[in-house]
Amino acid sequence: MSTTIEQWLKHWHSNGTHVELAELMYYRSKVGAFIKQQRQQRQTPTGVLLSKHKGRGMEFDEVRHYQPGDDIRAIDWRVTARTGSPHTKLYREERERPVMVVVDLGQSMQFGSTLLLKSVQACHLASAIAWVASHQGDRIGGLLGAIEDHAELKPMARQHGVLKLLQQLVRVQHEGINHSVANWQNQHASAHPVLAALLQRTLHVAKPGTIVYLVSDWLHFDDEAKRALQLLQRHCQVRPIQVFDPFEQQLPFSQPRPELAVYDQQHDLALSSRAALKAYQTAANTRQQQLHEQFRELGLQLRQVDASRPLEQQWAEVMQ
Repeated sequence: MSTTIEQWLKHWHSNGTHVELAELMYYRSKVGAFIKQQRQQRQTPTGVLLSKHKGRGMEFDEVRHYQPGDDIRAIDWRVTARTGSPHTKLYREERERPVMVVVDLGQSMQFGSTLLLKSVQACHLASAIAWVASHQGDRIGGLLGAIEDHAELKPMARQHGVLKLLQQLVRVQHEGINHSVANWQNQHASAHPVLAALLQRTLHVAKPGTIVYLVSDWLHFDDEAKRALQLLQRHCQVRPIQVFDPFEQQLPFSQPRPELAVYDQQHDLALSSRAALKAYQTAANTRQQQLHEQFRELGLQLRQVDASRPLEQQWAEVMQ
């Protein structure tokens, strides 16, 4: 397994902890494969109505007389009633939609046990989303937040928008690492979660109709963040994605190494105690179930990305 990890990191020109521009540029070469995977996963037929699948958006174009074979769900009943003859709505594919990638790079994201830190995987995901969206003709922007740093980028067309986003991802992720290390070294320091503030800011800058990808571990999805997300849903297409590490779900049993220090919880876990590991897993499962239930109440599906696996092995299931 370690050899495979070393091969991937070498392939990306990455050390797994501090993201660099070269590894984010890598996803430019994967656009064709990613789009093909998405199409195969969705298998969405072409029609005049916006599909429930998360494909490209459709915007109203015109109304014309109903013709045999038209989808009856597209009938414009107001025009039909006014004119006395059936009319149907036509839609066309939107061009240059605004797409915003909102990335939480706070302290809890600076963790990883196998391949990448969650923050690095989040940057990989943001880069892949941006390259695919740019290829499809959309405008790319973003909101990035760390403990004491953030970046805002208005949606811009073509590669220029992607490159500005990638540069800021590198800068903010590095700042996030630095502040997290400083906080861990200072036992009296406290780091405020950035998720709620990111969502609040997104409310102000995301224009109606914007597709908003929200990338976080969602460990700090509190009432304030939930209220902001509810408001954001009213005028934007929201697509939440959770980046997680396997150790957050289940810890390994280990006889030689009896304890594992978990700094953000301020206690040690006994890896040699099966009872303690079972209690940890039960608590993790409960927390995850509650999180999924919260998103179901909002009418949203929470996708997941594993930081211990290469993104391209997960792309189709994440973006379906």
